[in-house]
Amino acid sequence: MIKYFAFAAAAALALTGTADAKDVPGLSGRYVYTASEFCPAGGNSIHQVSGSIKFDPVAGKAKMDVFVVTGNAPEILHIATSQTYSNDADFLNLGTNQYHITYGGVAGGNAVYASFVGLVSDGGTCGYQGTITLQ
Repeated sequence: MIKYFAFAAAAALALTGTADAKDVPGLSGRYVYTASEFCPAGGNSIHQVSGSIKFDPVAGKAKMDVFVVTGNAPEILHIATSQTYSNDADFLNLGTNQYHITYGGVAGGNAVYASFVGLVSDGGTCGYQGTITLQ
């Protein structure tokens, strides 16, 4: 009975067009970017990331300029790179990686804050969690 009711309610909303569509905030401009990565296959290594990421929605590119603390004998690396990106209501695709994303406030159609998490391949499967804050 519950399955039937849920299906009927969903069908009614689809036909009437009254369902609230998820608004998808844009990612545009410069953000402060922080992240942590844990790689159990890489000797339980932990990587910490801090820097900036600039999203260009017209080109579909994200330009990162970050410092990374990495390795079991920690060292700090500077990384400046550009990757493709796209986002929707639930996911951020950055390069070849896909993350579940949760947006904070929105200003001028752009996310002011977002948090994302996913699994990445970095010499093995690693957990990755990051945040971005609009500047």
